[in-house]
Amino acid sequence: MASVTVQNLSKKFGSTVALDQVSFEFEDGKFFALLGPSGSGKTTLLRMIAGFEIPDQGSIQIDGEVVDHIPVEKRDIGMVFQSYALFPNMDVQANVGFGLRVRGISLSETKHFVGEALELVRLSGFDDRRPDQLSGGQRQRVALARAIVTKPRVLLLDEPLSALDRTLRLEMEIELKRIQRDVGITTIFVTHDQEEALTMSDQIGILNEGQLVQHGSPVDIYENPQSVFVARFLGEANLLKGQADGSSVNVEVGGTVQTRSKPTSPQVICSIRPEKISIHKEKDIPPSNCNQIAGQVNEHIFNGTSLTYLVKCGDQVVRVFVQNLSGELIAPNTRVHLSFRPEDTLVFPDA
Repeated sequence: MASVTVQNLSKKFGSTVALDQVSFEFEDGKFFALLGPSGSGKTTLLRMIAGFEIPDQGSIQIDGEVVDHIPVEKRDIGMVFQSYALFPNMDVQANVGFGLRVRGISLSETKHFVGEALELVRLSGFDDRRPDQLSGGQRQRVALARAIVTKPRVLLLDEPLSALDRTLRLEMEIELKRIQRDVGITTIFVTHDQEEALTMSDQIGILNEGQLVQHGSPVDIYENPQSVFVARFLGEANLLKGQADGSSVNVEVGGTVQTRSKPTSPQVICSIRPEKISIHKEKDIPPSNCNQIAGQVNEHIFNGTSLTYLVKCGDQVVRVFVQNLSGELIAPNTRVHLSFRPEDTLVFPDA
């Protein structure tokens, strides 16, 4: 297995900047998610690591070896594409063993290694089936088995779950993580799905407009976003504009709130996760050590395991997630107080 280091990577396609001075280290044996909206540069970065794209500037190292000018087939990398790219005229055995045969591995060894890979992805006994005889999840597993059967140093995954329905996608998230952990291979996973990144990865790198805007563990990035973009992109966030007043903020929806850190500019945006907010009927007394804003319930939405309240506060709708469904349901048009702790109230400059 191997570590991967990218240093000051830049890439343009015509006048479009795909990557702009991106530097990052992927540690040996870890599962990394590259997360970002469409056009953020995440797939370009993955293709550069694979060798399909050459950087205009910067370098890529695998275990300390600069691989910028090493061709794709010699980088010792496995890759699973969004479309899986299985050969439709070959059965599972031939698809998985293709890379071994290209390397000149004997037929008996190929059969042995293919058997190991299929057992790992829980497809033993599927050797003679063609891709059109498999479900979407099974095709995805075949593509994964083909990528790992050669025992590559690094595994690259380009949105491999995007074509699956939600139930199967959730199942495969767990399976992919299990396989990565069992093999111990350094894995870099491209996705635009926040839930996939939070569920599967040891580390997340968030890209936007070709730049790496934040990286760290899923918990750290979720709890400590460094910008409004990250707060809004990874999970949900209520964004309240306001004016700094010393160590507090007068928010436009009404009221004064204390924040985790002191505001650094006159005009600011406060960010509060919906699950960090408690909702109280107007007659109930919220905790005295919390920030409070008043509003009126517009609507409540049942999500199966939780309840979402949409509360009109001033000219803005604030979302509140309630996990405990045993309490009394608050009806629309009810006046309420929302409370949230200062330490859960992040503040950013309103650029």
